[in-house]
Amino acid sequence: MKRFSVALLLLLTCMLTAFPSLAQGSAGAASGMQTLKNYAPFLAVLIPLAAYLTAMYKDWRSAQGTLNKAFQGDNDAVVYMTHQVQHNEWKRRMKRHPGFRREVITALCLAWSVQPADYIRALLFDALLCVRQQGYGAETLQVLDRLLRQYEQYCTRFCATGFTPVIDDMTTLRHALAEPLPAAQRKR
Repeated sequence: MKRFSVALLLLLTCMLTAFPSLAQGSAGAASGMQTLKNYAPFLAVLIPLAAYLTAMYKDWRSAQGTLNKAFQGDNDAVVYMTHQVQHNEWKRRMKRHPGFRREVITALCLAWSVQPADYIRALLFDALLCVRQQGYGAETLQVLDRLLRQYEQYCTRFCATGFTPVIDDMTTLRHALAEPLPAAQRKR
């Protein structure tokens, strides 16, 4: 949001500086070339600004789409999301936006609970370790605790004994993430 505010401020500044030249161009009979010269400073800022805002919006939509697909258990989205987390692509965004960070952590934990493939679970576990190393270990454990409470309530209320392995897997994940990191992983 801060970047968008800066971009908007640049646009307003450019417009204010362009208005005097626009007023001069409309006062007299301006030729086509003079009109182009009047608009040149405005266009010089507007075009790169529009490109920048479009790129930001596409990045935001891509992240939201990835999270939505990851919530649904799409393997490709889960792999992409774990890659983004493991390589700190979302590090600044996760630091600045707690809501986005909670969504990422929740998506990783939910993907773990529905994912049967061990190779995907290995990626998820590593991504959760990366989140923990970034300083969000307590938040990750809170998300896991909340999900475990929900799963246990469901299991108890609906006598869903087939759901017990999911709870056991989530409990194992929670204990693994609560353990202190080995010295080799702390330096990562």
